[in-house]
Amino acid sequence: MLSSNKMERIKTYIDRLDEQLEGGIPKGTISLICGAAGCMKSSFAYSILYNNTLAGNLKGLYITLEQEVQSLKQQMETLGMKEESEKLTIVSHKMIDTATQLDMKFELNGIKKVKYYLDDLLKREDYDLIVVDSLNALYSLTSVKNPRREAHLFFEGLRETGITSFLISEMYLGDTKYGKYGVEEFLADAIIHLDIKRERDILERHLGIVKMRYTNHNLQYFPLFYNNGRFIIYTKEEMEL
Repeated sequence: MLSSNKMERIKTYIDRLDEQLEGGIPKGTISLICGAAGCMKSSFAYSILYNNTLAGNLKGLYITLEQEVQSLKQQMETLGMKEESEKLTIVSHKMIDTATQLDMKFELNGIKKVKYYLDDLLKREDYDLIVVDSLNALYSLTSVKNPRREAHLFFEGLRETGITSFLISEMYLGDTKYGKYGVEEFLADAIIHLDIKRERDILERHLGIVKMRYTNHNLQYFPLFYNNGRFIIYTKEEMEL
């Protein structure tokens, strides 16, 4: 294993965040992006793909299991992410259903269906980055006796591709787990926690890197803002100026 400062990294293009991560997220790892509703998890993940396809010349695949493709595009356009890129592909659950509809063994197992779709797609196309939005939606499409085992197999399947992956995980008020089954936080290489805190009468977003393998990262929770089409974090020292 390479030392942390020699690993190839993927930039997040979140202003000031990459310098807290020794340059970015280790290439080929799996990151959980987790938080409650309103934390901008989808927008955060999309921005990483969007900016890497435009500025980093990488190829990204965004799998949306909760929204239609046009709805997601419109949402991101309102945030200023308007440029079209041939290197960014968005697919919905309906598109995956259509591609796998002839194989009935996937009827009650959304996890295997998405894995089968990915395996087939990657035989024909190469991608550098993948987002799955979200794990919770994926689980809701899956009816199996041992969901933890299926989650484990899904993570391992992604890891075997060598593609840098981001899995969105919905948290609820009072949650102490970063994933629905409590195994996701151990299977993931990184946990990026987006949180909302109330300061007097204002809700403020914060970002914390709970863990990131192969990285000496800051453990501070950073105020997170979205301005002029870009996410930006501030350190505690900067906020006190």
